[in-house]
Amino acid sequence: MFKQLTKNRNLLSLVLALAIFALVMIINYFDFLYNFDKKVQRLISIEKIDISDSLVVLEIDDKTLEEWTLWRFPFDRKDYAPIVDYLKKEWASIIAFDMIFTEKSNNKSDEIFTRSINNAWNVIIWSYIWSNNKWIPVFKKSIFNDDLLSTGFLSPIINKKNHVVYSIFPFAKLPWGVVDHFSISILKEYYKYIYNWNIKIYNNKYDDNFYYLSENKKIPFSRKGTKEILINFIDTSDANHLKFRKFSFIDVYKEAISWNKTIPFNFKDKIVLIWTSAKWIKDTFYTPNWIEPWVYTHVNMINTVLKNNYLQYFDKNIEYILLLLLIILSVYFNLSRSGYVLLLSNISISIIFLLIFPIFVISFTKSLLNFPVELLVWLVFSLAISNTVKYFIENKNKIKLNKALSEYVSKDVAREILSWEWNVNLDWENQNIAIFFSDIEWFTSISEKFSPEELVWFLREYLSHMSNIIMDEKWFINKYEWDAIMALWWVFWEDKKKSYNICIAALKQQEKLKELNKIWSKRWFSEIKARIGMHMWSAITWNIWAEWRKMEFTALWDSVNLASRLEWVNKFYWTFMCASEDIYEVEKENFEFRYLDKIKVKWKEVPVKIYELLWLKWNVSEEKMQIKYDFEKAVDLYLNRDFRWAADIFNDLISRWDKAWKMYLDMCEIYIKNPPSDDWDGVATMTWK
Repeated sequence: MFKQLTKNRNLLSLVLALAIFALVMIINYFDFLYNFDKKVQRLISIEKIDISDSLVVLEIDDKTLEEWTLWRFPFDRKDYAPIVDYLKKEWASIIAFDMIFTEKSNNKSDEIFTRSINNAWNVIIWSYIWSNNKWIPVFKKSIFNDDLLSTGFLSPIINKKNHVVYSIFPFAKLPWGVVDHFSISILKEYYKYIYNWNIKIYNNKYDDNFYYLSENKKIPFSRKGTKEILINFIDTSDANHLKFRKFSFIDVYKEAISWNKTIPFNFKDKIVLIWTSAKWIKDTFYTPNWIEPWVYTHVNMINTVLKNNYLQYFDKNIEYILLLLLIILSVYFNLSRSGYVLLLSNISISIIFLLIFPIFVISFTKSLLNFPVELLVWLVFSLAISNTVKYFIENKNKIKLNKALSEYVSKDVAREILSWEWNVNLDWENQNIAIFFSDIEWFTSISEKFSPEELVWFLREYLSHMSNIIMDEKWFINKYEWDAIMALWWVFWEDKKKSYNICIAALKQQEKLKELNKIWSKRWFSEIKARIGMHMWSAITWNIWAEWRKMEFTALWDSVNLASRLEWVNKFYWTFMCASEDIYEVEKENFEFRYLDKIKVKWKEVPVKIYELLWLKWNVSEEKMQIKYDFEKAVDLYLNRDFRWAADIFNDLISRWDKAWKMYLDMCEIYIKNPPSDDWDGVATMTWK
């Protein structure tokens, strides 16, 4: 079963992806990464936050408590009255006390505070809800409830996993009716004030996706059907980040009782929230900013709505599906046999996992990922597990065999032969392949100058450099015959680039020879030149062998003989890279060629056009291009029997160091004296092998 699974890449990818997905889901179930997810979500949401200038906080801070003006906290209720009167006079839109007054105190003080509340008409004080021992909800109201503009329950949602406040419920359903959250109550009264009551405010209107505050204000729930609104907290960790406008309670109190304008701020149309931030009172919650005064939970909630800084979670089920697809892709490409595919796929999948997918979700859906940290974990697991499985599939014996085989064929060929998706065919095949022959010019004469040891050293260095170029271009070196090399391109599988690679290999060899000649010229001789013949056509590829004794993979047929003849033909045209018409027709848009002749090689009746490979397209010098144009013009004249004019151009080419003219010039001189017969077709017949 396992062996069959490892042979099916598609099925193996799916099984591994599901296993990785299940593993991370288990981690997710036990909330090992929950706090990290929340921190990443927090980092993302910070960039979207804006601050409303309609919000002001009066803090009963350490400065307030350190002065003796108000004696001690909690203050006498009559001391709140000047604040209410002052803010009313300043035309504050809402005065919200983030505190509750459930018991009567001094009758006179309560009366003074009640009078101020009635005069202001815009005061909101919260109530609260809790459950008794029988889990029956209890609603506790302020004693000033009948004089207030509105009220609302206080409690936010405290996350059970880390005890941090992230959200609120906008309302609570009680046996006697529906109660709004304190923040929602403030927002409703504020919009009434701003729109001068010309707005329809809804009571307890919602659907699966939104809570409807008014006819033109809807607040999205954190996710469909939850009835939970996320609070987008302002970042307080960055000193340079925007902060809410706040004042010390004692400063405003002193201005209120003196009526001297000392605070350069206009409270007109502002929502003013009053409560303590003093450290020793400890009236705080855990928030994404760490520990924060209770009042700022309401301030941030109100700001979220005023500035439309809403947060929502991306659909969890869709996120699961997309992540599973990404894992399948990652595993599938990681099981690839190609190193380039593996590298590119790892880079691409990493970019998709960590950049494109999160950016798409955040930018286009305006949502938060549910599992941002798990993205990285899924990616790491998919890379680690798939590569581990791949290692065991491609066992140590295969790795050793691959290394040994690479000494005889290119690494690509060896990798393909040993691939668990590909079977070697030892029988013969008729294939369209590219065939390459190279030979050192005048090698017999050159070798006579060497001692046996020097000759071996020279051939080893020459063949090493030339073979590396061939194998880098994905060739199969069929055989060496002293200095000669026979190579076949893509005999194991079909590829459209074989003609391109054969030309590139030829050019690289000529360039490498220029470098080597600089070294060799200091030791033995001035210059080594190699002649190359290239052809592309059908050939029989097969293994020839004496059974159980010797085997050799090679190519046979007429096309192989032609490629060999083209290497040899170079000597008659004083060229070094001769290509057949089949190579030319495919690669004429990529390389610059010069037409040489139409010839019949020995023992062949069908003539073939031959071309000299000059260089990459657009990389040939103007001088060389002019020689090409003049030469081809002279050849056209020659074929049209205008031998005298052709001879004039060929003679001109002598002074430009081009030697391909030599054979044509000799023939022009012959035909000027003895014109050819009427059936002459200009084909040159090679009588040498």
